[in-house]
This record gives sequence, C-alpha cells and structure tokens, in this order.
Amino acid sequence: MNWEIIEAKVKRSVDLTDEEAKWLLERRDSSDLKRLYALAGEMNEKLNGRTVSFIHNMNINYTNICEYHCTFCEFKKSPASKEAYILSADDVKRQIDSADGAISEITFQGGLSPEVKFNEVLGLLKQLRRFYPGIHFHAFSPEEIDYYAAETGQSYLEVVSQAQEAGMNSMCGTAAEVLDDEVRRKICWEKISSDEWCEIIKTAHKLGMPSTATILFGHVETAQNVVNHFKRVRDLQRETGGITEFIPLLFMPDKTKLGRVIDRHLDRIEYAFKMIAVARLYFMNDIRNIQTSWVKLGWANALESLDYGANDMSGTLYHESITREAGGENGEYTPREKFVSEIRRIGKIPLERDTIYSYQKAAHPSLRGHFVASQ
Repeated sequence: MNWEIIEAKVKRSVDLTDEEAKWLLERRDSSDLKRLYALAGEMNEKLNGRTVSFIHNMNINYTNICEYHCTFCEFKKSPASKEAYILSADDVKRQIDSADGAISEITFQGGLSPEVKFNEVLGLLKQLRRFYPGIHFHAFSPEEIDYYAAETGQSYLEVVSQAQEAGMNSMCGTAAEVLDDEVRRKICWEKISSDEWCEIIKTAHKLGMPSTATILFGHVETAQNVVNHFKRVRDLQRETGGITEFIPLLFMPDKTKLGRVIDRHLDRIEYAFKMIAVARLYFMNDIRNIQTSWVKLGWANALESLDYGANDMSGTLYHESITREAGGENGEYTPREKFVSEIRRIGKIPLERDTIYSYQKAAHPSLRGHFVASQ
C-alpha cells in the first residue's frame, strides 16, 4: 500500500478498495494526515466546488420513553420517570410555530416502548401533515420501522407504506451505529442486524423515498469494522441510488455506560476529521454529500472539517436533545444567519438546501448516475 497509488486512483476517480480505506483509517502520522486531508479536500472541491450547504430544520423527538438498553444512549426514560413525555400534535405545533421563519424539514423520531403504539404515531404524523402540508417530513429510523412491524405483525413494506401515506417523505438513516454485527452485539444487542437495517432502507428506496446513512464512531469499533460499514453503505447505494448523504456521528461518551469503557487517550477530533476524509474518498463515486456535525464537533471543528471532505453543515435543529443527554456540550439551535456568516468567513459559499438537495439538479459527472434528488 502506498500514497502514490491511492492519489493516482483518486485523481482518476477510481474506487478505493476496502484495504486502501482501512490503511487510510490507520494513518496517524501528521504528515500522512495532512496528505489525506488535502486529497479529500481536492475531491470535495471537484464534486461540490466551494459550496457548503445547510438546512433550516427542527428535530421532533415525539417520545423519550424507550425500553431498549443501548450503551451509548442516555436519552431514554422509563414510563415512570418524571422526565418522560409523549408529545401531542398541539405540543409539536407549538414548537414548529415558534421557529424563526418557515421550517423546511422536520426530523421525526422517538423512543421505542409499548406506551406508544404505531397507530398513535401515525395519527400524530397525519395531524402534522394537515397543519404543515409544505414541510418535508424526514421520519423514522429503520429501528422504529422494525419495532412497529413487530408490534402490528406487518411487513416492513406495509409499515413504511403506511408511514408514507401519513406524510413521511424520506427515511432517517440513523440506528445504523456500525453496520458490523460484531460491534452491534457489544453496544446495541437488542437492535436490528446489519442486514435488517439495509433491508428496511432498501424498502424505503423502492417506494421512492430517499434516505440518509450514518455511522456512530469513536467507541469500540476498529478500522476493519468501519470499512465493513462503509462497504455495506456503498453496496446499498449502488443497488438503489437512494442515499442523499453520509453522516459520520462522533460518539459522545461523558454520561453514557459505553463512555466508561472506551479508550480515553484517543484524539477524538483528529479521528473525526480522518473519518470524514476517508468517507469522502471511499464514497467519491457514489455519495456526493458528506455531512459534518456542529453538534458533535463544535462549530470551530465542524468548520475546519469543511477543508477535509465535508460539504454540508447539517441544520438549525432547534430541539436536538439526544446529543446533550449523552454529554455533548454544544447548543441545540443555531440561526441561519450564523451558518451564512461563518461559512462565508472561511471563504466558502453558503447555500440553504432542502432535504433532498434539490439544488443538485443532476448527478455530478464523477458519480454513477444515481438520483440525488427524486422528489
């Protein structure tokens, strides 16, 4: 393995192998990292120029009651907790109506508990759709779809179809954590398998709904586990073309069970930069958009990552509480004006997007012709 081969392949937009991606993830020397970041930055500029996108969105976590025991999560509450809640349509409407201007997207997810039935969640979604016919509903992780399928005795297709009829426009690519069952058995053993996650995402794509794809990193995973995840996502994208963006999410350890057993000597921000850069290079022919998270990394680091392969700054969020419950220190809301001014300050071009990146009218010549925005 050597840099000259990798740089030549990237220059010609030739796919990196899994072994090459693993080798890049294992680089630690500062000169190697500088070379990696530069290469990822060049590829990003080839695909997206100096444009950096963001979205005016709001997170709606319709309940925090959950019966699962994921070691990385402190968001969940028991039904008996004084902090437990189940939102009504009026509760959500008050949140949306308090936003600074019209919201483009609602990200609609919740905990998993017998306290909240699928029909109730569908009813809430239908009411919100009547109130807000023009807002894009980015809803439900594959984990929620699996849970509601088990509750109702229906197939994935039936559950996703009903959610779509109720107003769901695209699927959240969360609950992926790491798509390697060796890791999943350690950190989220109650959750669906990697195969089931992929099957549910494919089901959404077959119904014409795009999705995102995420990875939760910075805990017990190895470079090989990450590459296995990357491969699952790239293979899925080549089959369906329905993934709009890849989102690396840095694990927040401070208040979680998993945080007590991870390597505290790891330079977490350096690892996040490396993850973004390698993701850009690995997905260069298949996924145009790599998102950085100001909530996970902080504003300064998120802005820096825009030179290392990322081209999207996520969104305004408003009510993002899952990260803070796990120990994240960054705020729950950032106004659009800050996105514009900060992106301009570093010499890039801010662009407010919608969920499906409609401004990217057609696939970039380097991409394999998958749809970028289909709705």
